[in-house]
Amino acid sequence: MFSSGYSGNFATWQLQIPYFIEQGYRVLTWDYRGHGDSDRVNYGLRIARLAQDLHELINNLQIKQYVLIGHSMGTMVDYAYTSLFNNDNILAIVSEDQPPKMIPDENWPYGRYDLNYANLVQMAMDFPKTPLIRQPLTSEQKRRISHPTPKFDFNENLPLLLDGMGQNFLDVETHEQMPHLFLAGAASPLYDAKQAEAAKALQPNMASQAVVFPDVGHIPHLEASESFNQVVVDFLDRVLAK
Repeated sequence: MFSSGYSGNFATWQLQIPYFIEQGYRVLTWDYRGHGDSDRVNYGLRIARLAQDLHELINNLQIKQYVLIGHSMGTMVDYAYTSLFNNDNILAIVSEDQPPKMIPDENWPYGRYDLNYANLVQMAMDFPKTPLIRQPLTSEQKRRISHPTPKFDFNENLPLLLDGMGQNFLDVETHEQMPHLFLAGAASPLYDAKQAEAAKALQPNMASQAVVFPDVGHIPHLEASESFNQVVVDFLDRVLAK
């Protein structure tokens, strides 16, 4: 189950879908409320509500076992999901360039650069102007991930971003039992790449792994799609013993 980042939609995974299917995996993507092809609403704009939406989707599709793969905010949705619901059916988790806590402190210095409680609202409002990638996408990549969805409304969805930026899932990490692959971009404009190894250190499963993509920004699955695909599939093949 692929979950996109804030303001993203299912099309962002178009460089992954064919590859994962070729490797024998069933691929599911979805759009959050207010994102992509989903309804535009002004309610339920909270990480916990998105986790509930994911829970309802999985139940409606009667999926019994699955892997959660989340980019950025998608990772927070997955954290909330594992916190709220039974983890027995989750085979593994993959998180991409997203620490379990965004506001750094003396005990967790790996949050978003320069973020604190005093400037949280301003940084959220500035997000649409924040460059996220370091490696430019090719024309072919842009073509493949393009999809004619309604324009994302940053103002309407601001409550969701604010809610996400204030979350703390460090306790969730320490109680995870499933294998977890922590991915980070070495040149991420948002986070120190050391957050991947630091998050892995909180997690008790010995099969978990941290991987940093060199010279890549906040979206490795687009900026280094081939490397991303290979790393994730190798991890899943190993921990799932396909």
